[in-house]
Amino acid sequence: MALFSQTSQRGFQALLWKCCMFWPAPRCQQLSAVSFNIPNREKVNYLSFMTSSSTALPVDPKGTDVLPTKKRSKIDYKEEKGWDEETKEISEGKVHFSSSVEAPKKQLMSQVLSRRKFANIQPPEKPLQAEEWNRLRESFQSPGIFEEVMFNSMVRCNSPIDVAKSLLTHVAKSNGDIAYNLLVKYLALCVQQGQTSEIRDVYDVMKNRFKILESGAYNLFIRGLSNSDQWRMALTLLEEVKKIMIPSRTNYESCIKAASRHQEMNLAFELYREMLAKDLVPTLDVLQAFFDFSRGMKGAELQKELFGILLYLRENRIYPHKTFMQSIKLWFESIPGENWRGHLTSIKGSGQCPVCNHQLEDSDLTEEEYNNLRERIISDVIHGTDTFRKTSPQLFDAVNCLAKDNARLLVLGRKHMLINSSNWKREIMKEMQNKADFFFADNISEDDAFLLYATLRSGKHCKFVTRDFLRDHKACLSDSLTRHLFRKWQHGHQIAFSPSVEGKRISFSPALCYDCVIQTTGDTWHIPYKDTFEEKYSYEVPRKWLCIQQK
Repeated sequence: MALFSQTSQRGFQALLWKCCMFWPAPRCQQLSAVSFNIPNREKVNYLSFMTSSSTALPVDPKGTDVLPTKKRSKIDYKEEKGWDEETKEISEGKVHFSSSVEAPKKQLMSQVLSRRKFANIQPPEKPLQAEEWNRLRESFQSPGIFEEVMFNSMVRCNSPIDVAKSLLTHVAKSNGDIAYNLLVKYLALCVQQGQTSEIRDVYDVMKNRFKILESGAYNLFIRGLSNSDQWRMALTLLEEVKKIMIPSRTNYESCIKAASRHQEMNLAFELYREMLAKDLVPTLDVLQAFFDFSRGMKGAELQKELFGILLYLRENRIYPHKTFMQSIKLWFESIPGENWRGHLTSIKGSGQCPVCNHQLEDSDLTEEEYNNLRERIISDVIHGTDTFRKTSPQLFDAVNCLAKDNARLLVLGRKHMLINSSNWKREIMKEMQNKADFFFADNISEDDAFLLYATLRSGKHCKFVTRDFLRDHKACLSDSLTRHLFRKWQHGHQIAFSPSVEGKRISFSPALCYDCVIQTTGDTWHIPYKDTFEEKYSYEVPRKWLCIQQK
């Protein structure tokens, strides 16, 4: 639903409001699954599994020294699973490797439910002998999945390596082989604890026995080795992966961090550029690592590369979180002989930085940019879209609030609003129609398409109010430049709606007159940032900025 106000002599020029976005109906999401044909029935010879260390290396119970847990930023694109999520899936038995891709659905569901049933089983605290493992297995309610459930628990509880190895030894002696999936679970435990020699040995065993390793195993090998003194082997494995599949973002980022940690920045940036060329979107975590490990280093080429990351954030309208912003600030201030100084500030509605008095870029598009954006949205977004959302009866309060500003309003509604009901009383609708113009679409039509169309056709100065984040519409735009213009136009024209704490009054935050995006003049940088890793709604832009000046 939409609504306008008249602040100029031409048509609907001031405000367009879409109340049907107050409580959007939930969207159905389609889930896709991909299966790998993994030869887990092939045999691993017991003797070939004997690793180089007969006793376990010292174990860090929390696993913090080798693989620190880091939150991943959630920005306006899909994120890949992090280490915590990967190990959680392994420990819960959600990652399975099977050569029978077409196993009956009921059988697979039964196996999943069985694994979940024993999710809280506690592994032994010390290695067991064969007869002790046999007794445990025989007393287990589902002996067929005993080993898998036990390894899941070992990963979850971060059990000592020698306990896990004693179970592998028992399995190998009993069956004459060790299944692929058990080796991967053992590998996950080794990576979790930074057991480098064990990781190398498991790699040798698996490569000698299996023709192909799937992506999950490669992820673990590369992650584990990149965090060790044998990090260059991770680079070798990355090249190996390239021969059979497109490496994952995790593969690249593990190698990038390893190269950065060892001050090989040229290599790190080479991998970064290769990653972008494969359309893999970097996480803020790895982008921050570039600034952390470049601190105090001098070089025009390095500086150019890091400026390029800032421009990448600008182009994609990505806002660094507070810790990332601090890394950027410290890097600038550490550049030898350049005397950069950073200050944290807030920028008010005028768009003028209170630290350096610089005026931020205007949020308005040029006439050419606006016309191009309008035509692309009409062709790419409005035609053929099928979104459906419900209308909210909170429309009356918003119309009253906006009408007080003497704005000419156009309300885009649906025909069901004309039928007298508890939500849409005839007398209230009549009163609203005295304060605004209405356009009633069919009940099955898509109202947010009307919103965009009406706003763009009303001219550059038309503003709109909606609780919809318009992510889907941005995604429909096929090139990055148009998506950039769409976000710039959105931030300069979307008025945020926020009910009061008491829930009795409606308030609006005006659209920004300045462009909330990383920007530079050469001797100044202005960087908007968020306080946390959490994603802000697309129209809720940061109000906090880092101002960096070169004195």
